[in-house]
Amino acid sequence: MLTPRVKRMKEKYFDTIPQITAERLVLATEAYQKFAGDAVPIFRAKVVDYIMENMTTLILDDELIVGTATNAYRGASLHPEFQSSSWYISDIDEFGTRKKDPYYISPEDKVTILETLKYWEGKSMEDLSQTAMPAKIRELEKDDIICVGLENGVSGETTCDHEKILTIGLRGYIEECQRNIDSTLPQTMEEQAKVDFWKACIIQCQGLITYAHRMADEAERKASACTDEKRRQELLTIAENCRIVPEQPPQTFQQALQAVWFVHVYFYIEVCTTACGFGRFDQYMWEFYKKDVIDEKSITREEALEMLECLYLKTCEVYEVRDSWYATAFAGYPMWQILVVGGQTPDGKDACNDLSYLCLEAADELQVKQPVMALRVWEETPEDLIQFGCRMIQEGQANPGFFNDDTAIKISLGKGRGSTIEEARDWTIVGCIQPGPGGGGTDGSPDAGYVNMGKMIEFVLHNGVDPATGKLAGLETGDPREFKNIEEFKDALKKQILHHYDLIRTGYNLMQSIHMNRYPVIFASMVTKGCVESGKSVQHGGAKYSTAGLYVTGPANLADSIAAVEKCVFEDKDLTMDELIKACDSNFEGQERLRQLLLNKPEKYGNNQQHVDGIYKEMMDYIADHVQKWNDARGGYYAFGIDSQTMNIPHGQVTGALPDGRLAGEPLCDASSPMMGRDINGPTATVKSVASMVDEALHEGALYNLRFDPKGVQGENGLNIIEGVIKTYFEDGGQHIQINVVDNETLKKAQEKPENYKGLMVRVAGYMAYFTELDKSAQDAIIYRTAHLSQN
Repeated sequence: MLTPRVKRMKEKYFDTIPQITAERLVLATEAYQKFAGDAVPIFRAKVVDYIMENMTTLILDDELIVGTATNAYRGASLHPEFQSSSWYISDIDEFGTRKKDPYYISPEDKVTILETLKYWEGKSMEDLSQTAMPAKIRELEKDDIICVGLENGVSGETTCDHEKILTIGLRGYIEECQRNIDSTLPQTMEEQAKVDFWKACIIQCQGLITYAHRMADEAERKASACTDEKRRQELLTIAENCRIVPEQPPQTFQQALQAVWFVHVYFYIEVCTTACGFGRFDQYMWEFYKKDVIDEKSITREEALEMLECLYLKTCEVYEVRDSWYATAFAGYPMWQILVVGGQTPDGKDACNDLSYLCLEAADELQVKQPVMALRVWEETPEDLIQFGCRMIQEGQANPGFFNDDTAIKISLGKGRGSTIEEARDWTIVGCIQPGPGGGGTDGSPDAGYVNMGKMIEFVLHNGVDPATGKLAGLETGDPREFKNIEEFKDALKKQILHHYDLIRTGYNLMQSIHMNRYPVIFASMVTKGCVESGKSVQHGGAKYSTAGLYVTGPANLADSIAAVEKCVFEDKDLTMDELIKACDSNFEGQERLRQLLLNKPEKYGNNQQHVDGIYKEMMDYIADHVQKWNDARGGYYAFGIDSQTMNIPHGQVTGALPDGRLAGEPLCDASSPMMGRDINGPTATVKSVASMVDEALHEGALYNLRFDPKGVQGENGLNIIEGVIKTYFEDGGQHIQINVVDNETLKKAQEKPENYKGLMVRVAGYMAYFTELDKSAQDAIIYRTAHLSQN
């Protein structure tokens, strides 16, 4: 049961609209003008240090863990060094009224923002990308055929080395960097760059220490004016904690929580980042919890739970401002803050402890969308921990997601290219569902790009011409009417697909090179294993393991379309290729019987049918086998995975009708899930289909959404059904599964009266969102998902 404090804090959260503030923009602009001329890493560090010295120190009522990324509760900053001032300006009057992830802006801040942005015209990474990116790639992006990462964001989504931070504190990092500087007399450009990086790390450490001490001052100021003795003592404890952490190693559980949050909130102040995961929280926090709660009994388990819930609520305060397109492709204010529990230790023993349970209990009580819980499952995971997670799912919380330890370890061994079995067992999530070896040592840069499989099919059917525009946009793979068999059709698709991934590689490597020279991320690099040791930022390949994720939208549509062409055109000759092309081009107008034939006669992925499932696996393995041999610009490797976030919506909007029977403009399938409504043989058949194509060859894994009707999973029997489906999926090799338990009636009522369903959470992709905060297109895409075991 939530304490009165946490109830008040949760109510405040739901009653507050996210808002964009001007403070960071103003401070960054002042710093850019003040420090221009320094070496790039040092310049970047001084900018952030200036922000930390001057930003508002905000301590809110009831808080036990402090630190905000802006000067407002639920505030969002503008990052004009990365994102273009042009759309900030053009969208500023629409932020408050747009249906996709709206933000309030005060009239005063609006005036300040517009005035300050004049300095940034044409100066952002996004502006640079528009002039640097080859015209061909820009055109494909504009038409939603491909998407290339890094154009307006950072390279590197951070799951840092929390254990080291808690062991040596920032003072330890400063001393390590200073030793490296003292032992290096630069004789080459590369050696000077290392010294500059280490100096920048020291500057940014000092910036966060200064901020923490300023927070201590603010806590003492508030304590001196506080008439409530209990709250006064809490504020004095906060002040004491901020004097110690993150500069020095924490001594208590509350200090460890505070240190972790200071580090994480710094990530969001430094750059416009997302997916800053908490890693294996129950492992690196265990010694502090055990000391305070179990050994010394200085705090109770209930007090530790309240502190943890205060941390969880802090994670709900951070945002990244996105333009309208990105707000559609990544709907629901996602930040992908993943907190991992369970699994096994590096030496192969079960890692679960009482803190593993407490982390789930906090999520169960609070039911907020951050952090997203990830439960690692293996053969020795305690049954009651698995059932705890399943019960949360049964109650409709859409939390936690479940991860198969065995498959993730195999992926980590391949992805790490030299990682040890101990590092692989210590895997954590870098991004939203992507496993990385050696907790805190993998920089994933997860969003290198996406390819729209629906458009790949259209290009093959039209010999490289985009039927939506009439332009020759793809490869000329030959007149499909001349194809003699399905193998020729698949070969044309493979060429078309690989060509477009190669274009993403070209664009992404170009973006990486700009980030290396202009936008190294200093603090997030410092706390990633390998960077201080190598003297390089993550942008320069300093992390111990570096990968860049390539993704796919519409893979089920691809497999279903191939199966339809094979069955109806080549085998049974129900229609010719020309007739199929004309039917798709007309969106099956006047040909509903033909569309129903294509929908119902061929096998459909998601029903445990070996042939179409095999087509899916063949196409995905082909992509993975080729792209995972490629290097990125910093010497890391590309990694392939099946994950579309809500990119399937905009990519579907530009895609015409397909041979699988899908109509023009409809969303493509959701990540690795079957096309919505086509998995008709029950949940066991569905999970077996998905598991059949997931293996260690997919270095980014496969995101899998499953939905149950609540009536079909009621009571103990229903709980057993959920657990049984998860275990079946994992026994067959599946890597990740997340489950919504909600019926269409509830979702449609929430569309009609959102004020009555503020807390309705759903799994969108590798993140959770409040259903009522999604725009209608994203809501409808969730409603379209098959509700298994429906009683209707």
